Amino acid sequence: MNSPLVPSPFGSISIGTPTKLVWAEEYDDVELPCDLTPPTPMDSVIMVLWFKDDIGIPLYSVDARTKGMNDAIHWAASDDLGNRTHFFSGNGHRARLKVKAVKFEDQGIFRCRVDFSNSPTRNFRVNLTLVEQPTRPIIYDAQGREVMGVPRFFEGYDLRLTCQVSGGRPKPTVTWWKDGQLLDGVVDVPEISDISGSSSKFTVNHLFIGKVTRSLWGSTLECRAQSGPMNKPIVREVPLDVYLKPLAVKIHLHDDLIQVGQPIAARCESWGSWPAATLTWSLGGLKFRDPVVASTQRSNSTVSKLALVLDREDDGKELSCTAVNHNFPGGELKESRVLHVAYPPIVDIQLAAGYILETLREGDDLKLVCHIQSNPTSSDIMWFHNDTRLEHDIARGILIAANTLTLRVLSLQYSGEYSCYAKNDVGEARSQPFFIYMKYAPRCKVGFEYNNIVALLDETVKLRCEVEATPNDEVRFSWTFNGTKGDVLPIQNSRPRNHERTSTLEYILLIDSDYGTLGCWASNSVGRQRTPCIFNIVPAKVPQSPIDCTLHNESSALEVNCIPGSDGGLPQHFLLEVRGSMVETQLLQTSQTLQTPQSDQGKMGEAPPIYRTENLRPTFQLNDLEPGYDYTLAVYAINKHGRSQPKLFRNVKIYGTDLERNMEVSGEFVIDNKQNIIPRSNLENFLITVGVIGGAAAILVGIGIIIGVIICRKRVHTPRAEYIEDLTTPTYVSAQRIEPRVKYGSDRRRSQRTSLYMEESKNDPDLLPQVEIDLHR
Repeated sequence: MNSPLVPSPFGSISIGTPTKLVWAEEYDDVELPCDLTPPTPMDSVIMVLWFKDDIGIPLYSVDARTKGMNDAIHWAASDDLGNRTHFFSGNGHRARLKVKAVKFEDQGIFRCRVDFSNSPTRNFRVNLTLVEQPTRPIIYDAQGREVMGVPRFFEGYDLRLTCQVSGGRPKPTVTWWKDGQLLDGVVDVPEISDISGSSSKFTVNHLFIGKVTRSLWGSTLECRAQSGPMNKPIVREVPLDVYLKPLAVKIHLHDDLIQVGQPIAARCESWGSWPAATLTWSLGGLKFRDPVVASTQRSNSTVSKLALVLDREDDGKELSCTAVNHNFPGGELKESRVLHVAYPPIVDIQLAAGYILETLREGDDLKLVCHIQSNPTSSDIMWFHNDTRLEHDIARGILIAANTLTLRVLSLQYSGEYSCYAKNDVGEARSQPFFIYMKYAPRCKVGFEYNNIVALLDETVKLRCEVEATPNDEVRFSWTFNGTKGDVLPIQNSRPRNHERTSTLEYILLIDSDYGTLGCWASNSVGRQRTPCIFNIVPAKVPQSPIDCTLHNESSALEVNCIPGSDGGLPQHFLLEVRGSMVETQLLQTSQTLQTPQSDQGKMGEAPPIYRTENLRPTFQLNDLEPGYDYTLAVYAINKHGRSQPKLFRNVKIYGTDLERNMEVSGEFVIDNKQNIIPRSNLENFLITVGVIGGAAAILVGIGIIIGVIICRKRVHTPRAEYIEDLTTPTYVSAQRIEPRVKYGSDRRRSQRTSLYMEESKNDPDLLPQVEIDLHR
């Protein structure tokens, strides 16, 4: 039964006959299949015809009508294609037309027509297509630039590469491979199309890796383009240069605790970077210069060595080593080590919070803090005051706790230099002295607390008062007078110089009541002097007669030696007078009443002494006394107030010899001494004389005291007891109350003194116009 036929340029063909695609590469031998199997078992092939495209003349024919397939007649066209073809019948379905060295012009539709003896004709179509290789792949980066060399990528960043080919038949496949493994086999839609809107001749594949890993370092990517399964792919290799961040950085130190001033070597190592990292050192944020660093680089590792000599300021600082890949944005890695530098203590003293040295006063509390910088921590802390070590003593107000020193209720003995001492395992140190001074009210300077001043009437006494005080630039003085009546009267003050702590007062004694006690008071911004400096003004006295006088017989002189008695409060000197026996009685009488110095000629009607000499010490030598006379010797003590009773030696006789010697003697006369002097005194007469003189003196003193009391009672009313005040009583008065309270009696002289004081004090800044201080409060 014949199959239905449809019009065709190749003649009548069976409907539904499939077309088989056969791929071949140029110059390859290709076989085109044709099935000769009869539809029925008893049928046979009588004719096989091969046509190409729409050509009506067979390309190749096999005629088996007379002889069968084994001996069939083969015919081929005489052209180039016909000469390269030959048909092999085989076993029915394995029959094929072999074409040698196919060319691109050989491509087309080949039809195999098979005629059977009894069955309908069969037609088989074969599409011979030659594979057309695409162009060599071109690689583009993410910016669309053609990759000519080795593309560079960064670890952790994305990777974009595009592989593009043109042409190729069948349509080529473009794939990305790495180490024989497929990375991307998806062909992307071409980005360029023909003007007509038809598909582009380009085939592309975009490779995208979201995060480049270290595994891509040193690897090679392949872009493979292939048209059809038969041909070999065209391969384009892309070697990758992946910049890597430093993988690790490590600092190596030999010792954790470093001695100050001791050289050390630090080593830093980094690896995993490509290209190899550059190492930089820094200490406390400050970079070291390159000359102090020695580095060695290998393929992807770097070693750097640093020599250091550390100071105490470096303790606690961070030593950092930074590995930097300069070709990698942000490609750095840092490690830091805190340095522990051992150094001896650094000690400094400061005031504790809340204390101000400038306002420190006597009686305040004070707290000092010893600031210690050391590594390791100081194990021993001590405090010193003027090089004397202080111990914790609550009773004395010295409190030591750790690095603090507290002084309670300060007094002047706490002034001076303070220092603290600290020690650790490395060394020891002592702080610079911290000077403590405090403000205090004035007080008498040593040696000016109490003074006895002997003075005569009508004599001007200059009194110098000197105090100690801090501050001393605001010291003000006042003077007070405490007479024999007990009244305290103000005295005009002499004005001290700036920054001096001295006041000088010229005091004139006019009458007996001017004798008494003067008090010098000083004040500053802290307060008023508690106890004044005392000047006790007492009247001068006639000196006491010399005592224990003796006579010595020397070979050429008579020597008189005495011991000085009381000087009466004034400087004294001594007088020796020699009188003859004729004036002996007058001498004794005159000496009992004479209280003032007399002239060398004596009183009216009195014979002058035959010899007279003075000396600062009661020691005299007499030469050239005439023999044959009885002499009386008198030794006096003399001061400004008068002359003492004489010390008498009577019946002193001189015995003559033939020995002659010349001696010069100080005195009124110079006499040749031709005699040896042999003294002789009558002890009984001397004792009687002394007794008479002593009795007369006692009677005179008693009479004088009675007369003085009567006169004083007439001149001055007796003061009440409540007016009597003692200047020596310690009384603390603030600086605003600078003068003691004055309570005046009715004495006219005191009233005059007060008026003078009050008037002159108006112009004197050292005196206050109001005198209202009670010392008994």
